[in-house]
Amino acid sequence: MNKLKFVILLIFIVGCSSAKIENHNSSADVNYYIDLTDLSDDLFDVTVKTSGLTSENSMYHLPATAPGTYQIMDFGRFVTDIKGFDGNGNEIELQKLSSNSWHILEPENLAEIKYKIDDTFGSEIEGHPVAPMSGTGIEKDFVSINTYGVLGYFEGLQSNPIELKIEYNPNWKIGTSLESNDRGYFFAENYDHLADSPILLGELTLAETNVAEIPVEIYVYSPDSSINAQRILSMAEEVLQSSNQFVGFKAAPHYKFLMALIDQKTFADNKLYTAGALEHNLSSLYVLPMDENGLHNLRNIMAHEFLHILTPLNLHSEIIHTFNFIEPTPSQHVWLYEGVTEWASTITQLRGGVINYEEYLNDVTKKMRINDNFNQDVSLYEMSMSAYDEKGYSNFGNFYNKGALTAMCLDIELLELSDGRIGFREVFIQLLKEFGKNKPFPEEDFFDILVERTYPEVKIFIEKYILGSEPLPVASYLKKLGFSYQAEAESKDSRPGLGMSIGLDGEKLILVQVSDKAKEYGFRDGDQIMEIFGEGISISNIQSVINNFFAEKKVGDEYEIKVKRGDEILTLSGIFQTRTEKHVFSVDKDLTPEQSKLREAWSKNLL
Repeated sequence: MNKLKFVILLIFIVGCSSAKIENHNSSADVNYYIDLTDLSDDLFDVTVKTSGLTSENSMYHLPATAPGTYQIMDFGRFVTDIKGFDGNGNEIELQKLSSNSWHILEPENLAEIKYKIDDTFGSEIEGHPVAPMSGTGIEKDFVSINTYGVLGYFEGLQSNPIELKIEYNPNWKIGTSLESNDRGYFFAENYDHLADSPILLGELTLAETNVAEIPVEIYVYSPDSSINAQRILSMAEEVLQSSNQFVGFKAAPHYKFLMALIDQKTFADNKLYTAGALEHNLSSLYVLPMDENGLHNLRNIMAHEFLHILTPLNLHSEIIHTFNFIEPTPSQHVWLYEGVTEWASTITQLRGGVINYEEYLNDVTKKMRINDNFNQDVSLYEMSMSAYDEKGYSNFGNFYNKGALTAMCLDIELLELSDGRIGFREVFIQLLKEFGKNKPFPEEDFFDILVERTYPEVKIFIEKYILGSEPLPVASYLKKLGFSYQAEAESKDSRPGLGMSIGLDGEKLILVQVSDKAKEYGFRDGDQIMEIFGEGISISNIQSVINNFFAEKKVGDEYEIKVKRGDEILTLSGIFQTRTEKHVFSVDKDLTPEQSKLREAWSKNLL
């Protein structure tokens, strides 16, 4: 999953009621209807039909958060014109008690609730912006639905079975992991199952394959007809097959990729300043600005989301297992859910022959460079526990970098301790056999369990690099495999450099990784860029402005950038410099016997 605020190198480098329900009203029925036949107002027209409610079911809730999002979204904010009715059409009063909750004054007589709810794309509502892959979108050619963003639940009925009917353009395709019956209704075992099942409708293309014994379908919306489901399948199939080899068993009965791949203008017009995908048990939903240049990275994202079938969708703590949709409750193991999954998505490609050593090391370099932009004093544990507040908000994106690098180092640590017999993958699979989808591990005991299943030295690793914030010795771990490291080297890119990079802070373009030389010219990390080379910039034009301007410049030429620092506007001048690169690795050819043995074990799935 992807958090709302990331600092990313260059802009388009780019996851009042407890959910533990004590009451179960088996006589109550709940059916949902969504009318999408008129999309002109960008509103979902929702009807919730019910019968058999009691006083224990007198609250209707929209979620404040959802599994895998690690963000407060408060979907009740988007509801308008909500009313309750009895079986004769007489209105039953609903009292709004909070952003996400309504009290039903006569639940025993309630026959239906009707309301409209706005999509989150292009929302003008301030505070708690919703990432597009975690929210809902209505466009003329497609509709993207995270079901929890449209449909709520009644107090005490979260575990009741559900039916859902959607009215939509008959010429459209629909993709979802929900099963439908012969009456055209989708069925969910309970609200958690419904919330775990996103839906994509529209002018979609479809491609199908089998990953080992798992039937896989890819549904794609794209305004560019050349970027279609079959092309994406052809591009990603070997990645999916290597991911399955890493898993080693049939972890899902079927799987759906649901992709809204939109153009840059639509992305900018909807103010979608972050992008990515959100994992679910049997599917993943993607909302991405996409063109030819972005296709290569898409397969890496697909590998990441597919491998979420391991964690948290199978291996997870009790906090994830009994999800609280109303009161966000952090888990200390986001490093496992996101960091380990990101590590797995890359190492599977190496072990499956999709990428080579140099490509793997390039990915390590990228992650180390992005990691440099984050607060190094914040541990992975602190990042996990503060995921829902401002501290976590600003550091969450680093799980995909620091978290993945930490998992890589732990894998090498385990291989070395076991003399090449087991790595992190093998320990992971052992834990999946011990725990799993219906048997969560104890939130507070997982680190002790991990140490008990491995070696005492792993406790020291956890204390230093997961619970603590000691600098991660990536170079020394990779040296054990025969990979050499340079902290800085002259770049192979002959174009002149600014001596700093451009990052994204919300919707602001800022300066990051400002070199000592650029600081001499007055530039500072965090300066907001207003103009560059005399031209006003935005998210939509920054790449083209830089590409066009760099083509004409050489080392020693002057440049001018207008920045905002606090309330002050500054126009600063600098000199183009020879580009350098940080965190550069190379593959050693002459290995010691120890390095050769460890690299061989590291390069394949064991057991």
